[in-house]
Amino acid sequence: MDRYFARIVRALIVSTLGFGGGVALMVLIVTLVFKGDQHAFQYGLNAGLLIGGIFAVLLVCVLLPLDLTTHLFAAKGLYKEIWELEQSREITLEGSAKEIMSRARQGLLSVPYVKSVSDNPERYALKATIGTSWRSYGEDMEVEVEKLAEDKWRLLCTSRSATKNVLFDYAKNFDNVEAWLRAVKNPKK
Repeated sequence: MDRYFARIVRALIVSTLGFGGGVALMVLIVTLVFKGDQHAFQYGLNAGLLIGGIFAVLLVCVLLPLDLTTHLFAAKGLYKEIWELEQSREITLEGSAKEIMSRARQGLLSVPYVKSVSDNPERYALKATIGTSWRSYGEDMEVEVEKLAEDKWRLLCTSRSATKNVLFDYAKNFDNVEAWLRAVKNPKK
């Protein structure tokens, strides 16, 4: 939860400095060119901080409730690490290695917007690339398969954003791992 609030503060700062910096530069240039005022830098700084701050607050007031409601709606009572950008699910299955890898692959193929799935048979791992949707620029999913006993396997599925500078994911990673888990638990014949 602390990291979630840290991401909100980061969104406020980046929005204020980014949008406000552009406004400050524009006011500075306009004041220097048309007015030739010696206080142009101060006018630009004040305008940039004011308008950038207003923009940041409005942006967070729109994006934060959208992110919160999406997370809470998607969770449906499963609140373990719902606020994190990276989501993981673990399941234990019985069967042959070939059957388990096939179920894990089918699970990845059932995730919405999947673009590609590749596997590494030596390491018992699968990777998937999830395409762009209205909620994200894409995700990377990975399934690691670990042998526990004869014909008993532990599967760990992880979904994370494709880019590192994401502040809100609108529960897309949560939906990815839940879709994978549903498909692996109930394979289609």
